[in-house]
Amino acid sequence: MSPNPDAFLRHLRQMGYHPRSDKHSNALAEAIVVDLLRACPRMAEDAAKGLLVYDLNFTIRVGTSDWNVDLVMGAPPPGTPAPAAGELISKTTPSTVYIAIEIKSVMTEHHKAVKNRKRDFEAHHEHVHRYNNTTIAGGVLVVNGSASFKSPLRGDVTRHKDPQKLVKHCIQEMRGVITRPGLQGEGLEAKAALVVDMDNQDLPTTRFVSDAPAPTVGDPLHYDAFIQAVSALYVSRFGRP
Repeated sequence: MSPNPDAFLRHLRQMGYHPRSDKHSNALAEAIVVDLLRACPRMAEDAAKGLLVYDLNFTIRVGTSDWNVDLVMGAPPPGTPAPAAGELISKTTPSTVYIAIEIKSVMTEHHKAVKNRKRDFEAHHEHVHRYNNTTIAGGVLVVNGSASFKSPLRGDVTRHKDPQKLVKHCIQEMRGVITRPGLQGEGLEAKAALVVDMDNQDLPTTRFVSDAPAPTVGDPLHYDAFIQAVSALYVSRFGRP
């Protein structure tokens, strides 16, 4: 079970959050890869044999249209060696993308930001499934539930009047992102929402929020449900007999 990606939390506590940096999404993407390999023996086996690789900030091209994806996992190019000793999986450009996961954050200005993030997720799954209808399109939304937030782009501290209400709104918006149960129609096939309490000033106090309105265990938006969903889809679509 993967209650929350602890490696991502450690990154936020050490490095903080900068809206113009991709370091936070990269840290979460790396944590997702590790959790998928821990949760799915077939994925771990394929990765160990060099049959499954991953990459970050990968551009998926469909015709003349490009879409940058935070995390992809897929088949390696011919001749790619198995991971080095002590490594779970090789990081390299996949020749075919099996899994494409978009990572977005809403740290402040929740109503405006989540509207844009929802639009991003919808565009993501549309592009991914135009690339390959069998590719697993996933999405993870990080929502800040702190009462305040200090952006490095602003001189003052933003105060959040009702953090719980803002989190609830963002979670509802994430639930509204289209999902599809199989290979018919369009939508994300796995999605999650992570809620953090982060003021971006006292970094060591940053924590995950596990109580409602954050998704709790058993909620389809819970991180563990997301990991299990991606794992099951990988086995059913790409796992070797």
